[in-house]
Amino acid sequence: MAKCGSQKTWHWAHLRPLECDPWWENETQWHRDWKSLFPTEWQEVVHIDQETGEKHVADVKTERGLVIEFQHSNMPTEELRARESFYKNMIWVVDGRSFAQNFDIDKDPLPHPKSQLLEEIVFHSGLASAFFKRSDLENEAGPLYELHRATTIETQIRHDYRGHHFYKWKRPRDIWHQATAPVFLDFGTPELIRLMHYNPASQRCIQRVAKHSLVAKNGGHIEPLSDGA
Repeated sequence: MAKCGSQKTWHWAHLRPLECDPWWENETQWHRDWKSLFPTEWQEVVHIDQETGEKHVADVKTERGLVIEFQHSNMPTEELRARESFYKNMIWVVDGRSFAQNFDIDKDPLPHPKSQLLEEIVFHSGLASAFFKRSDLENEAGPLYELHRATTIETQIRHDYRGHHFYKWKRPRDIWHQATAPVFLDFGTPELIRLMHYNPASQRCIQRVAKHSLVAKNGGHIEPLSDGA
């Protein structure tokens, strides 16, 4: 805020904390490019915390009330929790270009987490090319499993494939594993990577999501790539 009085040298002063958004981060071209995919009136929507009086500015808020936060840098866990609690109905889109080389997606596809295949079969992270078939036998340690190759049910897997894969993340940004709102990683390609849990819930997986599909689903506009692109 400009201070241009007659008693002191003109200078710039910080606004009072309640007038600033404590969650604000320096806006990058990446932020601007993402926001430009949505109507102008949905961008930079101001919210006031009724308890503290603090101002928070959502990057995008759709007409259905969904808040989309574009996050370039890392953040403390407390801030993640605060934002998710404040906005409630929200998703994260994270700039993952700086760590894309540390993110390895398994080539073997998985059936979607609600596939009927998973009523009889357990896929295991690190062994995506194999699966464990539940057996009717049990011992003191619990149910027994038979190990099989996934090639024997490849047709069924392909039929129930919705973009899910196991993955390995070297030096992961653990903050995004703690999020309760959906997290989509943007590696600078036409495809987004959604962080998810597989069955059982302790296993992590990803789902490949077309960027133009996410944008269009939430009221924005982006031209999908042609088949020859």
